[in-house]
Amino acid sequence: MKRLTSWIAVGLCTALIGFTFAAKANARNTDEAAMLRLTEPLDVGGRILQPGDYHLKIVAGRLDRNLLQVWNADDTKLFATLLTVPHPEGPAGVQVSESRYVYYPASAGHITALRTWFAGTTPRSGGHDIVYPKQRAAELAALVAEPVVATEEDVKEADLETAPLVVVTPEKEVKPYEEPPMKVAEASPVPVPVPEELPKTASNVPLYAGLGLLSLIGALGLGVLARRGA
Repeated sequence: MKRLTSWIAVGLCTALIGFTFAAKANARNTDEAAMLRLTEPLDVGGRILQPGDYHLKIVAGRLDRNLLQVWNADDTKLFATLLTVPHPEGPAGVQVSESRYVYYPASAGHITALRTWFAGTTPRSGGHDIVYPKQRAAELAALVAEPVVATEEDVKEADLETAPLVVVTPEKEVKPYEEPPMKVAEASPVPVPVPEELPKTASNVPLYAGLGLLSLIGALGLGVLARRGA
């Protein structure tokens, strides 16, 4: 009986460990990600990225904002966590087949800056406008003659999800930020082909439960075999 109890305990521990690792893997997973290769320095949200390869990831946050993480190519070093706001696509829901980057042009004394990123992994979901500190936002707004979303200077990373957002106009006026309405994609008159792999809409919990049950059954079987061999 003691051996059987021990094998059951081993099976339960195995199932628990498998569930934990799977949950962590899902937590790290993000639908919106892309590689960005730079051949010259780039300003991203007030942070200067040097030439090299970077992995961009979106961490979903509040409805009016998301966090953009900038990692090295193999995800072993986090360079920056920045703030973005939604950039809706047009009424036709433009298909983005691959990551698309829109830039603010370089100006006297300033390098090129990232304006908007559209992730190719989530077509028709819009893009992400990079949020800049007020002073830099004022420079960019005057450069392109369009408003730029901004935050106060030197906002700490821990406060990014709650920091007040404003809009800086080309005339350097500061106005409250209003989230742009998300436009619904128009229905296509052409029949949409069924994808080979259906999107994941169900929870992974049944899968984890099944794995745990299989582990328990395996432990019970091993326990029976151990008793017979004793």
